[in-house]
Amino acid sequence: INSKLPLDVLGKIWDLGDIDKDGHLDKDEFTVVMHLVYRAMEKEPVPTSLPASLIPPSKRKKSAGGLPGAVPVLPTLSGLPGGLGLLKETLRNTPPLGSATPVSTGAVNLSPKQSFRSTVNWVVPVADRERYDDIFKQTDTDNDGLVSGTEVIEIFMQSSLSQTMLAQIWGLADTKQTGKLTREQFSLAMHLIQQKVTKGVDPPSTLTPDMIPPSERTAASVVGEITECVTCVFCSSPTFSAYREKFILEQELRIKEDTIRQQNSEVQNDLDRESSSLQDLESQKQDSQERLEEMDQQRSKLEGMLNDIKQKCQEESQTISSLQSQISSQETNLRSQEDELSRTKANLSRLQEEEAQLEQSLLSGRVQLDSIIKSLKTTQEEISQARSKLLHIQDSQKEVTKTIEQYNSALSDINRGNLSNLPVLSEGLAEKESGGFRSAVRC
Repeated sequence: INSKLPLDVLGKIWDLGDIDKDGHLDKDEFTVVMHLVYRAMEKEPVPTSLPASLIPPSKRKKSAGGLPGAVPVLPTLSGLPGGLGLLKETLRNTPPLGSATPVSTGAVNLSPKQSFRSTVNWVVPVADRERYDDIFKQTDTDNDGLVSGTEVIEIFMQSSLSQTMLAQIWGLADTKQTGKLTREQFSLAMHLIQQKVTKGVDPPSTLTPDMIPPSERTAASVVGEITECVTCVFCSSPTFSAYREKFILEQELRIKEDTIRQQNSEVQNDLDRESSSLQDLESQKQDSQERLEEMDQQRSKLEGMLNDIKQKCQEESQTISSLQSQISSQETNLRSQEDELSRTKANLSRLQEEEAQLEQSLLSGRVQLDSIIKSLKTTQEEISQARSKLLHIQDSQKEVTKTIEQYNSALSDINRGNLSNLPVLSEGLAEKESGGFRSAVRC
């Protein structure tokens, strides 16, 4: 996690490093994981499968499959089981432990079992075992006497330790590599976590004799004691040096044989890869040939289409040329029509000006005509009046003429001596004079 790589990359590196698929990393697997982490930090891609050159010699025979029953130590977080609060309380209330009682290696005249039982104590204190047992009972929901990584992941994660540290503690506690922990193995794991949290003590790379759960000690201690006795026998034997050299040579021979087998396997794998690559190249060549033929066919089709397009372009070019000539002639006609229109507009403007002048002249003529009509009316009225006066004067003249005739007649009568008509003539003359005076006044 300190590498700041994405969690999916770290999970992929974990899966590659866990060669035997037992859910934890031993020393060789941890070395492989660190190598892949540093390569990933240098921006190198993580391989999809672990290369044969990175498989440790101790794992080459086991790389085909993992142990049965093994599960990942740190699976995805699931639901929180009951009683998880006991972990923090246990880590706070557990007193610091003193140094564990060392394993007595002195010469004692006891059997291996008696020597083990009398000198080795379990590193988990009795007071802590009860609390760890309570947590184990609450975590073991199926009551099978075992807890899996899925069941204890929440408890382990409450310690705030890194996943790498928790994986190492799980690997130490899971002594039988079953992927699950018994009650004693769970107590041992909780003790190692408590030691790291409260005292900063890192878990060992392998379990010391005093860390082995009591139920698993008999076989392990007997093997240790027998090994120690056999070692002492060989050390005291005069042929120990020859045996040791033989053992070393056999070990070197086995290592060289493993190396040769590994190299043969790598060469065979390389040959297989090359053969597969050759087959892939042949297949790619055939596919490329087919694609090339298809492309040739498409090229022929495209060339035919291109020729058709060129012919159409030529036809379109001719059409465009004819249209351009038509447009030029139409533009010439249009210009001539525009010139004619301009002349027509000029004539129209001139005619409009003449029309305006004529209208102005017409208006002035109408005004003059109106004044003439008025003068004519006045003249006609004066003529009518003069005619009426003339008629009146004519009537008066007729009357005067008649009167004169009467006077002449009267004078004739007077001259003849007849005076009888004289008064009548005087009255008539007076009336005529008064009537003529009135007429003259009216006129």
